[in-house]
Amino acid sequence: MQAEEIEKYLAQLGHELADQGVQKPIRVLMIGGAYMLLLANVQRSTDDVDIFWLEEEDALQRAIYALREGVRAVAEKQKLEPDWFNYMTHLLMYDMVTIPKGRLWKRLGPLHIYVPPKEYILALKILAGRKKDIEDSKVLLQHMKVKTRQQAGQFLDRYVSPAAQANNAEEIENALDELFPG
Repeated sequence: MQAEEIEKYLAQLGHELADQGVQKPIRVLMIGGAYMLLLANVQRSTDDVDIFWLEEEDALQRAIYALREGVRAVAEKQKLEPDWFNYMTHLLMYDMVTIPKGRLWKRLGPLHIYVPPKEYILALKILAGRKKDIEDSKVLLQHMKVKTRQQAGQFLDRYVSPAAQANNAEEIENALDELFPG
């Protein structure tokens, strides 16, 4: 998916939710490749839109069926993979990271998309440590006042649990070595 396709699919998802009668906002925090394409203007594609929930558990339980149906409908209409809107990220990482409230980016019917600060995305990208994440980190660093390994480490400490940092120490160290050589 490219940036303009992501925006189109998210808008369609908002319409699908409205068509199902969803009125209360479903608030999600967009992270990952979709964030990089839409807010950091990287020139690549992504396979999915990774999100974290910003809803309380009870509100999430009320909205999940409608959201699943909306995601499925968009996937069918656009010939996308069923997991194009990826909330599994939340389940895999919720105990590893602090999830910030973010700022509202777009209201698409009842779908409200929030975005975190760049520092948060940088911390997640360093934590992941894959080649594409390191490349994304380099782009983020160009837009930030982060010049040292210590500054990046402060973001990790703010957003990533000590246990997650310990479990991913090798990836984090490799990412920091590449981002801040010497």
